[in-house]
Amino acid sequence: MLLRACQTDTGRRPYSKTAQRLVDSLGFGRVVGKHWLVTDADRDRIRAYLQRVENIDATTPPDAWLGRNRIEATQLGRNEKLAGRRPREGRIALRAPAGLKQGVSSVHLPAKAFLDIPVDAAVDFRHDVIVLAENFEAFIHFEDARIDLSFSQPLVAFRGDGINMADAVLEFLRNSQAPVIAWPDLDPAGLLFSAGLPKLIGILAPTDPEECLSKHGRDDLYLNQLQQLDAMHLHGKSFALEQAIRNQRKGIDQERMIAERMPLILWTT
Repeated sequence: MLLRACQTDTGRRPYSKTAQRLVDSLGFGRVVGKHWLVTDADRDRIRAYLQRVENIDATTPPDAWLGRNRIEATQLGRNEKLAGRRPREGRIALRAPAGLKQGVSSVHLPAKAFLDIPVDAAVDFRHDVIVLAENFEAFIHFEDARIDLSFSQPLVAFRGDGINMADAVLEFLRNSQAPVIAWPDLDPAGLLFSAGLPKLIGILAPTDPEECLSKHGRDDLYLNQLQQLDAMHLHGKSFALEQAIRNQRKGIDQERMIAERMPLILWTT
């Protein structure tokens, strides 16, 4: 924002809370109505501040930080957190009960451990199926779930969160040769996300979804996701999961599936 302010001849810029803080804390410009007014004298002071305090060349393009990680961002100034990339962007979390298969070798991780790896390197793993777990606890406790799966060497991937981003996982699924099985919460949001996965062949869910929803379901996992429910249209045998949610008007989280030892099977799409 400061770079744009000192690199343009426009003295009137839109008001924002950041502009107000710059006025209050550093005295750069003044706020009048819905505008932040910056004079030539303000621009000179901003240039001096950027060079002296932030070690930023005032002629640096404002978008120079985009695409840079924090190490690369130190080449442009003192604050590495101006980097456009998040520290773990482009990385995914993987684990495999039978060991991570790479070529003829196999890597066995400690119990409940997982591998945090760049998405480009993850395509070298060779497994007969990828199981995408929605929640981190379910990802870590995959072996504790009662899952009836015909694949002997599943690779379990975490869907992602604010640390391991979901877009990297989707890139991994698109680049992989293995089919994909989704294991989501049995609720509208989980099923809707699953339905859009590349190479999807089915969804892991309780053998009797109607009974499980009736006995263990939560109303909020239905009532808070009505928008996702309207957009959901499953196919194949997995349509029974959508129908069960509509009938019972409830949802079940993965953690409850594990805790209650619910038998889980593959509902094909």
